[in-house]
Amino acid sequence: MVLLLVATLGSCKKGNGPGPDNGHNYNYGPGAVYIKQGTEGISRFDMSTGVLSGVVPNWQGYGWDISWDGARGVKQINRASYDTRYIIFNTSDGSTVKEIFYEPNDNNGGLPCISPDGARLALAPTLRDGLVILDMSGNVLRNITGYGNTHEFEYLDPISWEPGGTILFKKDGGLWRTSPDLNRAGKVRDIPFADWKGHASASPDGKKIALSLGGHIWMMNADGSDFHQVTESTFSELAPCFSPDGRYIAMKANPRAPMDGDVGGNAYHLCIIPADGHVYKTYPGEDNRVIHPVVKGAPGDTRGLGKTIVGDFVWR
Repeated sequence: MVLLLVATLGSCKKGNGPGPDNGHNYNYGPGAVYIKQGTEGISRFDMSTGVLSGVVPNWQGYGWDISWDGARGVKQINRASYDTRYIIFNTSDGSTVKEIFYEPNDNNGGLPCISPDGARLALAPTLRDGLVILDMSGNVLRNITGYGNTHEFEYLDPISWEPGGTILFKKDGGLWRTSPDLNRAGKVRDIPFADWKGHASASPDGKKIALSLGGHIWMMNADGSDFHQVTESTFSELAPCFSPDGRYIAMKANPRAPMDGDVGGNAYHLCIIPADGHVYKTYPGEDNRVIHPVVKGAPGDTRGLGKTIVGDFVWR
């Protein structure tokens, strides 16, 4: 009976979701992490199997996003001055679905973000364009330079969709939210960190927001309450992104050499913590609740660091 109980508990734990990857079971959670790795293009890191595969190879652009359901992606192509194309592609094989043409007021259009329903593109502000909203045929639905006389968007101000169709953005050192129709905006809360550039990540259920502040990850409720730090380390953590089920937060952490012996490197590494509001130490070996995903079949890092990220990523 004791042996049966042990076996049962073990099987239950395995089925409850991702866990520490010391044994390399490669079960890191739902969906996939998409990574724009320098000039290597966009790759797909499957969180349930640990398999890394190419989606858009050898693409050297920088404006891109993946839809919230993980089915489609967008990449920005600046062909010439005042001529920007947004290529919608299938994430399964990288094939083109459609090409959206946008003629900006500026030299090039803003960086694209796909709305949660997959029906619109939000373009980050440029020098002459404000917050631009396109439909998937390239029609301009809105071009918002600011809200009243109190705020004008600045060049490449970060923007972030929320599941209800609202958009988060930075204004006067605070985090603000638009109304669903984008006609109004209100402050969520002040963010008292000089290093905050405006990046924010909303959970898929719309209840939480994560930010990188002071070199670490902070969380709060959607209304700005319960604002507190959730990571600690000797190094730093950046770019939080919720898992598709909202149970975990991935981030770039532990900027160290890409591989053992490369003392000149300064790459970040993929790290995952539960999105339960507790505080986690993110360096390998300090907290066995923290996950450091590694690619299946790749040489392991003796320090226990996760997948190297030289660029941007999203979890879908």
